[in-house]
Amino acid sequence: MLGSSLSLYLQVFAALGSALLAIKLFKTGLWQRYQVFFWFSCARVADSLWPLFFTKTSSLLYLHIWMLTQPVFWLFHILLVAELYRLILEGHRGIYSLGRWAMYGAVVIAACISILSLLPHLTPKTPQNSKRLGLEFATNRGIDFALAIFLLLILLFLSRFPIKLSRNVVVHAAVYTVYFFSETLAVFLRTFFGIPASASISQLFMASSCACIVAWLILLSPRGEEVQAHLPSISPQREKNALRQLESLNATLLRASGK
Repeated sequence: MLGSSLSLYLQVFAALGSALLAIKLFKTGLWQRYQVFFWFSCARVADSLWPLFFTKTSSLLYLHIWMLTQPVFWLFHILLVAELYRLILEGHRGIYSLGRWAMYGAVVIAACISILSLLPHLTPKTPQNSKRLGLEFATNRGIDFALAIFLLLILLFLSRFPIKLSRNVVVHAAVYTVYFFSETLAVFLRTFFGIPASASISQLFMASSCACIVAWLILLSPRGEEVQAHLPSISPQREKNALRQLESLNATLLRASGK
């Protein structure tokens, strides 16, 4: 009873928080720069509300709606990482173009490998709903794995090259990384421990999700677009050398792509 009440409170908090975040992004004009993130926040409102109309999450209708909503959020996660990558490298189009297509290719390959690894475990006797659910979880794992690797590469890139970014971009990158990795961890834990632990794992993810929403609400602001965050903090000579390498790589990729 306590667990179900906690889930309800977290669900309502996530819906209200996502709505307030979308409103803030729209009223401040930040939605024009973070368009995918804005629509993701709007979608999160609907995704947090529809489960409240079900008293039992074990019903077939609940399962079918959940399975229909998941591909929508796969697409959102892919586009969110692509948008974050664009914001970080908007001054280096050559590197951005190569990395974007590499990310899309990695997502497709990882999803296919994950699905192929599941197929030997599916038999003609496996119920149709179980097959669909298994394929959906496999696709989710593949996409999450590819995006997780890409996010780590973005963080590694930021740690090596002193790119000047707005405080909003740095905050968004940090908070979204926490959000995404908590969801990815929830997916893997749910797969490993199975249905009995699913409710507890979902509550942990929802709590982490709510914390991320609060961080976005507090830390993202119009002023944050003007304040520059310089990462990492290194000596002027090393900074000059790193930026020279970055510009050289970007110019080479631009020439290679004919832009």
